[in-house]
Amino acid sequence: MARRLRLEIPPCWLENHGTVVTGIESKDQTLPGRPSSGATPFITVAICTRNRAGFLEKAVQSVISQIVSACEILIVDNASTDNTPQLAAGFATAYPQVTVLREPELGLSVARNTALARARGKYVVFLDDDAEAGPGWLDAYKDFFSSPPVSNIACAGGAVFSRHETTPPAWLRPGSDVLDLGGHSRRFQAPAGPWGCNFALHREVALELGGFDVSLGRKGKSLAAHEESDLIERIWQAGHEVWWLPAARIRHFVSAERLRLGWQLRSQYNQGRSSAAIQLRTAAARSRMRGFLFGRLLVAPVHLTLNILLALVSLPLRNGQIAAHALLRCARIAGFSRRLLSEMFQSFAAK
Repeated sequence: MARRLRLEIPPCWLENHGTVVTGIESKDQTLPGRPSSGATPFITVAICTRNRAGFLEKAVQSVISQIVSACEILIVDNASTDNTPQLAAGFATAYPQVTVLREPELGLSVARNTALARARGKYVVFLDDDAEAGPGWLDAYKDFFSSPPVSNIACAGGAVFSRHETTPPAWLRPGSDVLDLGGHSRRFQAPAGPWGCNFALHREVALELGGFDVSLGRKGKSLAAHEESDLIERIWQAGHEVWWLPAARIRHFVSAERLRLGWQLRSQYNQGRSSAAIQLRTAAARSRMRGFLFGRLLVAPVHLTLNILLALVSLPLRNGQIAAHALLRCARIAGFSRRLLSEMFQSFAAK
């Protein structure tokens, strides 16, 4: 039997997270975004957002044009300080399929957990606020989950194509911000899965497994990551399947800032820290894993030295691609090792 690794969403989450933003007052207390028929939607499209009003408008519009009666849109405003609340409330007033929630606690994982807790659909499809759904995107999810190839599918996701603000630098590996696994629907092989900007979860399964780990994922200026990878791994461990949906395509915006080497290094460093956090939690239940992690910490200086040397000698080659990616590996190793050392010192201090 598959081992279940659980994270718990407190029972009080529904009471303490996700304030409904009505946009208008209503004498009969019917909230904008809640169809008066009371019909339960099959799919909830969840868009978690913070201070990206310009992007949010395009994201919502790309989905609104595809909405059918069996679907709803849930916008979770994660403590925005720009005009996002007003924009979102306008959508809720104009379209009965749109509901807006205000999540005051900062953090993408917190906002996503609020979406899971408050969504009415059987399946929750997450779309990033700086992405635009392609034609047929929502139908692809609806058709797939209406007639799934197997009964134990708990997660699915589709293609991600990039829309760059500026021309990518020569050192950036082509296709590094694209996910395209071909034109046929198929299951991912564990522990792989789709990207968090375009994926769907079986709501009840995700909640049963504890939702997103709030210690992972973006929070303010932090570039922490892997909250969706962590949940997908737990989905695999619980015996469910994860599938690829080629027709569910989105276009994801890549800002000029994200194309700079400094941002990429910060991102890799934080991804290393997040990866270490996940493996440390697994190690708490597996004694052999602790030895493996300790071994990785011992060889980290060697790996760092080798990658720095590789970056120096390969700088003129392939437009600096080899050198840049050696430096990115250094950043990831450094983040991973820093988290391991921090946990080790805390463990010794507690004894």
